[in-house]
Parts: sequence; structure tokens; C-alpha cells
Amino acid sequence: MPFKYDLLLKNGIVLDPTQNINALNDVAFSKGKVAAISKSIPEIDSKSIVDITGNIVTPGLIDIHGHYFEHIVPFSAVADSVCLPNGVTTTMDAGSSGWTHFDGFKEFIIEQQQTRIMALVNLSALGMMASKRNIGETFGPTIGISGGPSTMLNPERVGELQDLRFAQVEEAIRCIKDNPNIVLGVKIRLDHDVSGEANVIPALERARTVADATDTFIMVHVARVPIPLSKVFEYLKPGDIVTHIFHSADNNILDEKGYIRSEVKEAKDKGIIFDIGADRKNFGINLSKSAIEQNILPSTLSSDITKIRPGAEIIYTLPEVMSLYMALGMSLEEVIECSTKTSAKAIRQEGNLGTLKVGAIGDASIIEIESGEFNYSDGEKYEITATNRIAPRLTIKDGHVWNKK
Repeated sequence: MPFKYDLLLKNGIVLDPTQNINALNDVAFSKGKVAAISKSIPEIDSKSIVDITGNIVTPGLIDIHGHYFEHIVPFSAVADSVCLPNGVTTTMDAGSSGWTHFDGFKEFIIEQQQTRIMALVNLSALGMMASKRNIGETFGPTIGISGGPSTMLNPERVGELQDLRFAQVEEAIRCIKDNPNIVLGVKIRLDHDVSGEANVIPALERARTVADATDTFIMVHVARVPIPLSKVFEYLKPGDIVTHIFHSADNNILDEKGYIRSEVKEAKDKGIIFDIGADRKNFGINLSKSAIEQNILPSTLSSDITKIRPGAEIIYTLPEVMSLYMALGMSLEEVIECSTKTSAKAIRQEGNLGTLKVGAIGDASIIEIESGEFNYSDGEKYEITATNRIAPRLTIKDGHVWNKK
């Protein structure tokens, strides 16, 4: 007699914000899908059984901001090394590749990893590029539009949007259309070194054209953005994502008195998604705490994960980001929601991912809450000590226990 289920998780506390469930339940999987949730599912019905007594079962975690184009973009992470071991079953590469390299990124990275990888295409054909030399060492003279030296660019840095000839709209549109369900939208980075100030508005305009032509969304990096956030918000629509929203450089979400700017509240109410992107230089602990105290919570938590690199000797995984934001005032339920339900909605996978509803893709993360003293810091070396942290224990991907190859 064939088994009804392929896998049965017994005696776990199911925490699923999409169903308002936070209670002891069994979860069963069949044919890669969630097949049942019930107080007691008979063990005899399942081919494989895992007792997870004392642990929490959540939908598979979703990290909507990482960088995985290894060997091409410096310090890119290996998805299967940083995602699945940490309960992250789905991730989105945030614009590492432009259209020129995307076929290679898809064939040699995305399709070779067990982690479910989706992507944003960089507006720049070059993809992510921010080469830096030591102070006093330059890449040679910069060139302005007229052909003469540019006074608006830093000759010690080369960023992908410093030359708008690489911001190729039609090609980005084609890349999205040629890769449905893989390329979900367009990414732009707006900061002094990557874009310069003069190119910020043209880049926003071009990204808007790409997103509108493909019925997709924009993710915009705003850490160190050279213009006020209010100007950035003018080009964004509901469903667009602002990443590094809690950065503490100039033009951040707080006014000179430390209060949330009115335009920030209006943007969130409008439906613009506020993403953390917790690279340590791109978020602030004190600013995050202030925002949470003023009831402005992130829409999504994400890691912006890369390999360790000079100036970024500490890299946080998504569970570590979740633990950090619990220490800053968010509840366990809130950080789970920001890493499952709202992340799935942000990448337009609502109902398929980020949920344990029957019929959804069979991804789950089994975690434990550990007690102790756990220290976290940001790029300005502000620190916070957490008394609890999320510890990944087991990952379920497509209805089966994930094991490293």
C-alpha cells in the first residue's frame, strides 16, 4: 500500500503568518507540496518521519537581497553555502548581473544551485561594479558628456551607473521578458560612488520605463543616495522596493530632530516596500531602533549577503538579521512574517512561497530559539546585545529534508 505522504514533521510548533497559526501541529508533504497540517497526523501514513519536538516550523525563509554571481562579481556568496543551511529556501539576487552576462549567470549559477534563486537584472549592462583604488591612486581622468574631464565623478571609484550609456532600457526589458519567473524586475544602485549625483534621476526614469514595460518592479539601493528620499519616492509605485531603507548616512528616513519624515510614512502607506538589506555599512542599529519605536517597521528583512571582504569582515545571514531585529524591538512573529509572508508578496510569489498552506510549494524552516548573549554591530560600530537568537535546525526544500551534496 503506497504512503499518503513523503515526509511528516511531528510535534513542532507551526508559526505561519499567512494562516495566523502559532500552535503545536504536524506538517506533511507530498510530491513537493504541503499536503496537510493537523494536530495529529498518523505516522503510518508517511514514508519518512522527523520528530521536531521543541522546535518551531515556519514556511521556508525568503531572502530577497543577496549577491551570488561568483567568479564575475567580486565577493559574491555561494547560495547553497549561505541559504539552505540557514533555512533560506528561496533568495533573490539583487542586480549582480546586467543583461550582457545574464545568460551565463543563469546557466552556471542559478541552474546549478539547489537554492531557489530568482534575480533582478541590473539596469546597467555591466551589472554591479564599484572598483575602488586607494586614496591618491586613480583610474585616470574621468570623462564628461562633452568629452572633457568630469568634475562630478570620483576618479578613485568606478560604478556601474556613472556612464548612462550602459543603462540600456530595451536590453533590460528583453532580459526580463526572456526569463519569466526568474528575472522579476530591475535593480538600480543610487549612491555617490556608483551613480554620482547627476545620474540619479535619469537612472530612476529609465528603471521606471523598464518596470512599466514588463509589469515588474524596481528595487532601488538608497544607502548614501545623493538626493532626498522624497525625490526618489516620486518615481516609485506600490510594490517597488527601497532597500537599505534604515541606512544612517545622509538623506535617511529621519529628520534633523530624529523623527520619521512625513514622506517616508506616506511612501510606506502607499505600498512601497521597505527592505533592510543588512550589509553592515548599509543599515544603522540606532536608526533602526528609532524607526521601530516610532512604529515604522521594515516590510521585509534581508541580508544583502556576500562573502567576507575588506571592510566587511562580519556578514550576517538572514536568521542573524532576524535575531538582530528582535533585539531592536520586533517580535518573533513579526520577524518571521518579514522573512516569509511579506517577502513572498514582495517578489510576487504570494500563495506559492512563504506559506504552509496546503498546496503551496513544500518549503519549511525548522528553527530553535536559543538563549544567551549574542552581539551584533553595524558599520558605524554601534552594537546591541541580544538575549535570544534564531538557530536553524533543519531545512525542508520541495517536500524533502535538504542535505548538502
